[in-house]
Amino acid sequence: MTQPLKEFLESLKENTKIPAYSEAATKQALVLPILQRLDWNISDVEEVAPEYEVESRKVDFSLRVAGKNRVFLEVKKPSLELQDHEEQLLDYAFRQGVDIAVLTNGMTWSFYLPMQHGPWRDRRFYTIAIAEQDCQEAAQKFIDLLSRDNVATGAALGRAQEISRDQSKKRKVEEALPEAWNKLIEGSDPSLRDRLCEIAESICGFKVDLEMIKGFFEKYGGQFLVSPADEPPPPPLPPVPPGPRAPSPERKISEDELIPALIEILQNHGGRANKEAVEREIYQRFRSIFDHRWYHEMVNNRSVERWRHNLAWAKERAKRRGLVKSAEESGRGIWELTPAGLRWRNS
Repeated sequence: MTQPLKEFLESLKENTKIPAYSEAATKQALVLPILQRLDWNISDVEEVAPEYEVESRKVDFSLRVAGKNRVFLEVKKPSLELQDHEEQLLDYAFRQGVDIAVLTNGMTWSFYLPMQHGPWRDRRFYTIAIAEQDCQEAAQKFIDLLSRDNVATGAALGRAQEISRDQSKKRKVEEALPEAWNKLIEGSDPSLRDRLCEIAESICGFKVDLEMIKGFFEKYGGQFLVSPADEPPPPPLPPVPPGPRAPSPERKISEDELIPALIEILQNHGGRANKEAVEREIYQRFRSIFDHRWYHEMVNNRSVERWRHNLAWAKERAKRRGLVKSAEESGRGIWELTPAGLRWRNS
């Protein structure tokens, strides 16, 4: 199974006509051939059910085993943005109790766990980008997550949940590391201070007193703090449809400009709310800006969408200004205002 699928994926990389395909052409030339190489019987409409009705609406394909819906698959043409269609697909899948959903434009395949807790966008656990990924790796992921045998036995769901857990752990660690580093620097951690003394003394031969170390951190500590500007550039992203890659300046919003809205939303919640609720309300408030595909590109080593990343740093800046409590004070996953934040008013 792996070799035929790998060879087919390689042929897609060389096909320059794909960006102009219609949705129907995408289904016929890309999606169904991949499903066939994953051992789905594409001629059996009971197994690969086209235009499957869900509460008076339709999903492009339902992959079924023994009469049960196992995977919902929605197809868009290559020129369309996939994230614009996530919520509808996941809502269908959730209502029908379908464990795995897939949204694809033929070259990019996004995999979701519809029954998982959390916002819709957080239920995407893996993306296969055929144009960018190694074809051997992509073929193996297709087999792991979408082959008929693995779907039928439940192995695909198990692998999906494993990937999702790993991604969640990675995301939490990556979110915690900058904060931990900043606390280490801002607090002049004793172990860091002692090691700095030791190394400085070995270089100059004179004893370094604690006041000198304290002065050093006060003078240079800000240069060591991690900020978005210090991050390495993210890896290359999959090709996007023609058009401006980033929004125009008047269609952007800075992290500092997000702070008043963040504070106001927390004040409306009595000063304390979970992160997901804040993200949801911020997104709705700035939807006309955040709907631009640039804000949905994955940054921070492809672990988080740009709009969420920017909001997290707006919260970090508000914390440094004494308006928002640290995670240790409020609890992981909870954003809470300080007394100063509760009193704050946007002038």
